[in-house]
Amino acid sequence: MALILLIIALSTIAHIAQGHFTFVRVKADGEWKSPLQYIRNKTSPYDELKFYEGNFLYRYYNWPTYIIDRPESVRCGRDNMNHAQGTEVLSVKAGDTIEIAHQREEPENWTDDMFYNCTDDRGSCFHKLGWVQDFNHPGPLLIHLSKVPSSQDIRTYDGSGEWVKIHTLGLTNPRYGQPLNWTLYRSDPPHITFKIPAQTPSGQYLMRMDLIWSGATNEYINIGDDGSLAQMYPSCAQLNIQSESKAEFPKGVKIPEIFQPLEPGMTTSWDMLNNQKLDENYTYPGGPLWNGEDLVVDKPVVLE
Repeated sequence: MALILLIIALSTIAHIAQGHFTFVRVKADGEWKSPLQYIRNKTSPYDELKFYEGNFLYRYYNWPTYIIDRPESVRCGRDNMNHAQGTEVLSVKAGDTIEIAHQREEPENWTDDMFYNCTDDRGSCFHKLGWVQDFNHPGPLLIHLSKVPSSQDIRTYDGSGEWVKIHTLGLTNPRYGQPLNWTLYRSDPPHITFKIPAQTPSGQYLMRMDLIWSGATNEYINIGDDGSLAQMYPSCAQLNIQSESKAEFPKGVKIPEIFQPLEPGMTTSWDMLNNQKLDENYTYPGGPLWNGEDLVVDKPVVLE
């Protein structure tokens, strides 16, 4: 475990210069909403000290989240419950198309030209210092919904219930034995759009947005004991979904349990981590995918 913490502590130094990313904006009804208008904010810096007394576990705004962090951080971002009361609730309809956007700059440096009048109607713009709004790690983007219990309000719900995955944006045209092509891992990533399944019943929901850069096994790390170095970038939007569907919301998974190191997709070979080739029987992380009718195993369709 000491090795894991040392690597994470050292990696945070690099993160200061690299500036990772956070999902901060949502588009609904064809309109981009204001940054963080419906998305729970995070506290920065934030001390993730929970399990490991005396270790350096501070995180800044765009830094990744790890499985060793607090469960609520893995669900919806660092200290998100402290911001839930002040976050508006977005009303959408089942079947609506949603788009999300991320930001690589720290909030104290945000300016209007990073979000408004963006090229190609994007929700965030090229950075004024020359950065592009890319994703600087390979991996799948995952969207989950968690239905708020009828006895609670979304502003007091911590996401400790079940989560259902409704969208994955992962590999493009994967082939075994060939270099990997992650759809978002490019200088000009595509728009991130998806639909709220039309069969989603009415109610309040947390919508979790995340991109996961998997950990990897090697001779120094026993993942059964020490855990994975997978990086997560979770944010949660607060939704009120209106629907005429009488269907039952399917049974979901628990977070952070589904992101433990030995769960599918959370730990890969070094070859896959370095985008050299796809692991045989690789499954996207985050549990099964709900297509509106069934829960299906969420695997890339590999070309012959």
